[in-house]
Amino acid sequence: MLEKSGLINIYFFTGTGNTLSVVLRMADVLRSRGMEVKLHRMESVAPELVDTQHVVGLAFPVAVQGTYPFIWEFVKKMPEADGTPVFMVDTMSEYSGGIVGPMRKILERKGYMPIGAREIRMPPNIPLGSFDREKIKKRLEEGLKKAEKYAIDLMEGRTKWGRIPLLSDAMALISRSETSWKIMRKLLSWKVDMDKCVKCRLCVHLCPVSNIKWDGNKPVYGDSCYLCMRCYAFCPVDAIYSTSVIFSGQKYKAVRASDILKIKG
Repeated sequence: MLEKSGLINIYFFTGTGNTLSVVLRMADVLRSRGMEVKLHRMESVAPELVDTQHVVGLAFPVAVQGTYPFIWEFVKKMPEADGTPVFMVDTMSEYSGGIVGPMRKILERKGYMPIGAREIRMPPNIPLGSFDREKIKKRLEEGLKKAEKYAIDLMEGRTKWGRIPLLSDAMALISRSETSWKIMRKLLSWKVDMDKCVKCRLCVHLCPVSNIKWDGNKPVYGDSCYLCMRCYAFCPVDAIYSTSVIFSGQKYKAVRASDILKIKG
Protein backbone atom coordinates (compact mmCIF):
# COMPACT_ATOMS: atom_id res chain seq x y z
CA MET A 1 0.00 0.00 0.00
CA LEU A 2 1.26 3.48 -0.88
CA GLU A 3 1.54 6.01 1.91
CA LYS A 4 -0.91 8.86 1.32
CA SER A 5 0.54 12.31 0.60
CA GLY A 6 3.85 10.69 -0.29
CA LEU A 7 5.95 11.33 -3.38
CA ILE A 8 6.07 8.94 -6.32
CA ASN A 9 8.68 9.34 -9.03
CA ILE A 10 7.70 7.58 -12.24
CA TYR A 11 10.56 7.00 -14.68
CA PHE A 12 9.16 6.13 -18.08
CA PHE A 13 9.97 5.60 -21.71
CA THR A 14 7.36 5.85 -24.42
CA GLY A 15 7.62 5.09 -28.12
CA THR A 16 4.42 6.00 -29.95
CA GLY A 17 2.74 7.25 -26.78
CA ASN A 18 0.91 4.24 -25.31
CA THR A 19 3.09 4.16 -22.20
CA LEU A 20 2.87 7.92 -21.69
CA SER A 21 -0.94 7.72 -21.96
CA VAL A 22 -0.99 5.06 -19.24
CA VAL A 23 1.42 7.00 -17.03
CA LEU A 24 -0.57 10.23 -17.35
CA ARG A 25 -3.81 8.45 -16.46
CA MET A 26 -2.20 6.76 -13.44
CA ALA A 27 -0.71 10.06 -12.32
CA ASP A 28 -4.14 11.74 -12.48
CA VAL A 29 -5.68 9.02 -10.32
CA LEU A 30 -2.86 9.06 -7.77
CA ARG A 31 -2.92 12.86 -7.52
CA SER A 32 -6.70 12.83 -7.04
CA ARG A 33 -6.07 10.66 -4.00
CA GLY A 34 -3.55 13.00 -2.44
CA MET A 35 -0.27 11.67 -3.83
CA GLU A 36 2.45 13.85 -5.29
CA VAL A 37 3.62 12.41 -8.62
CA LYS A 38 6.60 13.48 -10.67
CA LEU A 39 7.24 12.15 -14.18
CA HIS A 40 10.71 11.67 -15.64
CA ARG A 41 11.69 10.60 -19.15
CA MET A 42 14.24 7.81 -18.81
CA GLU A 43 16.38 9.12 -21.66
CA SER A 44 16.70 12.48 -19.88
CA VAL A 45 17.72 11.09 -16.48
CA ALA A 46 21.01 9.67 -15.29
CA PRO A 47 19.89 6.34 -13.75
CA GLU A 48 22.40 6.79 -10.94
CA LEU A 49 20.31 9.78 -9.80
CA VAL A 50 17.05 7.88 -9.33
CA ASP A 51 15.52 8.99 -6.02
CA THR A 52 15.62 6.05 -3.61
CA GLN A 53 14.06 8.03 -0.75
CA HIS A 54 10.59 7.81 -2.29
CA VAL A 55 8.45 5.31 -4.18
CA VAL A 56 9.78 4.50 -7.64
CA GLY A 57 7.61 3.68 -10.64
CA LEU A 58 9.00 2.24 -13.86
CA ALA A 59 6.98 2.32 -17.11
CA PHE A 60 7.94 1.24 -20.60
CA PRO A 61 6.75 -0.66 -23.69
CA VAL A 62 7.31 -4.34 -24.34
CA ALA A 63 9.75 -5.01 -27.20
CA VAL A 64 10.86 -8.41 -28.50
CA GLN A 65 8.89 -10.01 -25.62
CA GLY A 66 11.08 -8.10 -23.16
CA THR A 67 11.97 -4.45 -23.52
CA TYR A 68 14.62 -2.24 -25.10
CA PRO A 69 18.28 -2.70 -24.10
CA PHE A 70 18.56 0.92 -22.96
CA ILE A 71 15.76 0.31 -20.47
CA TRP A 72 17.45 -2.80 -19.11
CA GLU A 73 20.60 -0.71 -18.82
CA PHE A 74 18.75 2.09 -17.02
CA VAL A 75 17.45 -0.31 -14.37
CA LYS A 76 20.84 -1.99 -14.05
CA LYS A 77 22.48 1.37 -13.30
CA MET A 78 19.92 2.54 -10.76
CA PRO A 79 21.46 3.12 -7.32
CA GLU A 80 21.40 0.53 -4.58
CA ALA A 81 18.38 0.90 -2.28
CA ASP A 82 17.37 -0.12 1.22
CA GLY A 83 13.80 -1.31 0.80
CA THR A 84 12.59 1.46 -1.53
CA PRO A 85 9.12 0.44 -2.84
CA VAL A 86 9.06 0.02 -6.61
CA PHE A 87 6.29 -0.81 -9.07
CA MET A 88 6.28 -1.31 -12.83
CA VAL A 89 3.81 -1.12 -15.67
CA ASP A 90 4.41 -2.08 -19.26
CA THR A 91 2.34 -1.62 -22.39
CA MET A 92 2.10 -4.27 -25.07
CA SER A 93 0.22 -5.29 -28.18
CA GLU A 94 -0.36 -8.93 -27.21
CA TYR A 95 1.98 -10.55 -24.67
CA SER A 96 5.50 -10.36 -23.23
CA GLY A 97 6.98 -13.28 -21.31
CA GLY A 98 10.46 -11.99 -20.62
CA ILE A 99 10.12 -8.85 -18.57
CA VAL A 100 8.09 -9.03 -15.34
CA GLY A 101 10.08 -11.70 -13.51
CA PRO A 102 13.56 -10.72 -14.75
CA MET A 103 12.94 -7.06 -13.89
CA ARG A 104 11.88 -8.01 -10.38
CA LYS A 105 15.01 -10.13 -10.00
CA ILE A 106 17.30 -7.21 -10.89
CA LEU A 107 15.52 -4.77 -8.57
CA GLU A 108 15.42 -7.13 -5.60
CA ARG A 109 19.16 -7.71 -5.90
CA LYS A 110 19.65 -3.94 -5.78
CA GLY A 111 17.66 -3.65 -2.55
CA TYR A 112 14.29 -2.45 -3.84
CA MET A 113 10.97 -3.81 -2.57
CA PRO A 114 8.73 -4.78 -5.54
CA ILE A 115 5.10 -3.93 -4.72
CA GLY A 116 3.32 -4.40 -8.02
CA ALA A 117 3.62 -5.13 -11.73
CA ARG A 118 0.91 -4.78 -14.35
CA GLU A 119 0.93 -5.41 -18.09
CA ILE A 120 -1.59 -3.45 -20.12
CA ARG A 121 -2.66 -4.24 -23.67
CA MET A 122 -2.77 -1.15 -25.84
CA PRO A 123 -3.21 -0.52 -29.58
CA PRO A 124 -0.38 -1.98 -31.70
CA ASN A 125 2.09 0.61 -32.90
CA ILE A 126 2.42 -1.19 -36.25
CA PRO A 127 -1.15 -1.46 -37.58
CA LEU A 128 -1.14 -3.92 -40.44
CA GLY A 129 -3.51 -3.35 -43.34
CA SER A 130 -6.54 -1.12 -42.79
CA PHE A 131 -6.69 1.20 -39.77
CA ASP A 132 -9.80 0.33 -37.78
CA ARG A 133 -10.24 3.53 -35.79
CA GLU A 134 -13.10 2.21 -33.67
CA LYS A 135 -11.15 -0.91 -32.70
CA ILE A 136 -8.08 1.18 -31.87
CA LYS A 137 -10.17 3.62 -29.82
CA LYS A 138 -11.84 0.80 -27.91
CA ARG A 139 -8.54 -0.89 -26.99
CA LEU A 140 -7.07 2.46 -25.94
CA GLU A 141 -10.03 3.15 -23.65
CA GLU A 142 -9.86 -0.35 -22.16
CA GLY A 143 -6.13 0.04 -21.52
CA LEU A 144 -6.58 3.39 -19.79
CA LYS A 145 -9.33 1.95 -17.57
CA LYS A 146 -6.90 -0.78 -16.53
CA ALA A 147 -4.32 1.92 -15.77
CA GLU A 148 -6.83 3.67 -13.51
CA LYS A 149 -7.60 0.43 -11.69
CA TYR A 150 -3.90 -0.34 -11.28
CA ALA A 151 -3.28 3.06 -9.69
CA ILE A 152 -6.14 2.46 -7.24
CA ASP A 153 -4.91 -1.07 -6.50
CA LEU A 154 -1.46 0.33 -5.72
CA MET A 155 -2.98 2.83 -3.30
CA GLU A 156 -4.99 0.11 -1.57
CA GLY A 157 -2.29 -2.56 -1.45
CA ARG A 158 -3.94 -5.01 -3.83
CA THR A 159 -1.03 -5.46 -6.25
CA LYS A 160 1.46 -8.27 -6.70
CA TRP A 161 4.67 -8.73 -8.64
CA GLY A 162 5.03 -12.37 -9.58
CA ARG A 163 7.94 -14.20 -11.10
CA ILE A 164 8.26 -17.33 -13.24
CA PRO A 165 11.93 -18.37 -13.06
CA LEU A 166 13.92 -19.97 -15.86
CA LEU A 167 11.40 -19.50 -18.70
CA SER A 168 11.03 -15.73 -18.29
CA ASP A 169 14.76 -15.36 -17.64
CA ALA A 170 15.50 -17.21 -20.89
CA MET A 171 13.05 -15.06 -22.84
CA ALA A 172 14.59 -11.89 -21.38
CA LEU A 173 17.92 -12.80 -22.96
CA ILE A 174 16.42 -12.22 -26.41
CA SER A 175 15.55 -8.57 -25.85
CA ARG A 176 18.77 -7.94 -23.93
CA SER A 177 20.97 -9.40 -26.68
CA GLU A 178 22.53 -6.95 -29.12
CA THR A 179 22.56 -9.75 -31.70
CA SER A 180 18.75 -9.78 -31.69
CA TRP A 181 18.66 -6.08 -32.42
CA LYS A 182 21.25 -6.30 -35.17
CA ILE A 183 18.99 -8.80 -36.92
CA MET A 184 15.98 -6.52 -36.40
CA ARG A 185 17.84 -3.54 -37.87
CA LYS A 186 18.66 -5.47 -41.03
CA LEU A 187 14.99 -6.36 -41.47
CA LEU A 188 13.42 -3.04 -40.49
CA SER A 189 15.84 -0.19 -41.18
CA TRP A 190 14.52 3.35 -41.77
CA LYS A 191 14.88 5.50 -44.86
CA VAL A 192 14.24 9.23 -45.38
CA ASP A 193 12.50 10.73 -48.39
CA MET A 194 14.39 14.00 -48.73
CA ASP A 195 11.82 15.32 -51.20
CA LYS A 196 9.31 15.27 -48.32
CA CYS A 197 11.65 16.17 -45.43
CA VAL A 198 11.10 19.74 -44.17
CA LYS A 199 14.26 19.67 -42.05
CA CYS A 200 12.44 20.25 -38.76
CA ARG A 201 14.89 17.94 -36.96
CA LEU A 202 12.10 16.52 -34.80
CA CYS A 203 13.46 13.01 -35.40
CA VAL A 204 16.82 14.09 -33.98
CA HIS A 205 15.21 15.52 -30.83
CA LEU A 206 12.99 12.49 -30.29
CA CYS A 207 15.52 9.68 -30.68
CA PRO A 208 16.13 8.27 -27.17
CA VAL A 209 19.62 6.96 -27.96
CA SER A 210 20.89 9.82 -30.15
CA ASN A 211 21.08 7.49 -33.13
CA ILE A 212 19.92 10.18 -35.58
CA LYS A 213 22.40 12.94 -36.35
CA TRP A 214 21.96 16.03 -38.49
CA ASP A 215 24.61 15.85 -41.17
CA GLY A 216 24.80 18.88 -43.45
CA ASN A 217 21.23 19.21 -44.57
CA LYS A 218 19.71 15.82 -43.76
CA PRO A 219 19.11 13.30 -40.95
CA VAL A 220 21.49 10.35 -40.89
CA TYR A 221 20.86 7.12 -38.99
CA GLY A 222 23.63 5.41 -37.06
CA ASP A 223 23.85 1.72 -36.16
CA SER A 224 22.23 1.77 -32.71
CA CYS A 225 18.54 2.07 -33.64
CA TYR A 226 16.18 0.09 -31.40
CA LEU A 227 13.09 0.57 -33.56
CA CYS A 228 11.13 2.41 -30.89
CA MET A 229 9.01 3.92 -33.68
CA ARG A 230 9.23 7.51 -32.51
CA CYS A 231 10.84 9.00 -35.62
CA TYR A 232 8.52 7.04 -37.91
CA ALA A 233 5.33 7.79 -35.97
CA PHE A 234 5.87 11.48 -35.31
CA CYS A 235 7.45 12.72 -38.56
CA PRO A 236 5.01 15.54 -39.46
CA VAL A 237 5.33 14.98 -43.22
CA ASP A 238 5.72 11.17 -43.34
CA ALA A 239 9.23 11.47 -44.75
CA ILE A 240 10.51 8.51 -42.73
CA TYR A 241 9.60 5.09 -44.04
CA SER A 242 10.66 1.46 -44.30
CA THR A 243 10.54 -0.81 -47.32
CA SER A 244 9.43 -3.69 -45.08
CA VAL A 245 5.89 -4.98 -45.65
CA ILE A 246 5.45 -4.85 -41.87
CA PHE A 247 4.98 -1.10 -42.20
CA SER A 248 2.30 -1.34 -44.87
CA GLY A 249 -0.46 -0.13 -42.55
CA GLN A 250 -1.26 3.36 -41.36
CA LYS A 251 0.80 4.99 -38.64
CA TYR A 252 -0.36 5.03 -35.03
CA LYS A 253 0.48 7.45 -32.24
CA ALA A 254 -1.35 7.98 -28.96
CA VAL A 255 0.05 11.41 -28.08
CA ARG A 256 1.70 14.40 -29.74
CA ALA A 257 5.47 14.72 -29.97
CA SER A 258 5.25 17.86 -27.81
CA ASP A 259 3.59 15.81 -25.05
CA ILE A 260 6.74 13.72 -24.84
CA LEU A 261 9.31 16.49 -25.19
CA LYS A 262 7.76 18.80 -22.60
CA ILE A 263 8.43 16.26 -19.84
CA LYS A 264 12.03 16.66 -18.70
CA GLY A 265 14.26 14.59 -16.46
